[in-house]
Amino acid sequence: MRVCNRCKKETEQMFCPACHVLTYPPRTPGAAPASAMGDTFDCTIWQGPSRSRGIEVSQSDRDKYFSRKNDMVVLHIEGRRTVATLGPQFWKKPAVIKKAVDDNGRDQLTKFFEKHHLLPPQQSMKEKGIVDTIVFEVVAPMEEFKIAVTERQESEHEGETE
Repeated sequence: MRVCNRCKKETEQMFCPACHVLTYPPRTPGAAPASAMGDTFDCTIWQGPSRSRGIEVSQSDRDKYFSRKNDMVVLHIEGRRTVATLGPQFWKKPAVIKKAVDDNGRDQLTKFFEKHHLLPPQQSMKEKGIVDTIVFEVVAPMEEFKIAVTERQESEHEGETE
């Protein structure tokens, strides 16, 4: 059972039938301990053969912070609450989150990539000389994460010319 963020009614649906806002995912039995709250881990950009992009999570972080019992997680993308579906592909290699939709059903992940000019490692190394990194902060273990782009210092760009 899921709970609406606005009206607090229970529903089985991802979007509340009354308010049309995202509902909280069901609580996973045996979820990670509360001590995982506030933990952070780094992810990179993944690009598929059809040039689709997503966020690649390392297998060790996937196994530590995500649960197979939870087929959806909440991602906070620049203050906007979205829901990402973790399909069977997420549990294979590579573990990729390809889409995160807001309460209007629009994908916010693509907007996030475009706004920050995020590229997969092979391209970002060629074009920028750095690897684009996304930082996940654990809000609720195995259920809710806040994502941001790593802030880079100019001193880290050794050998870069302007």
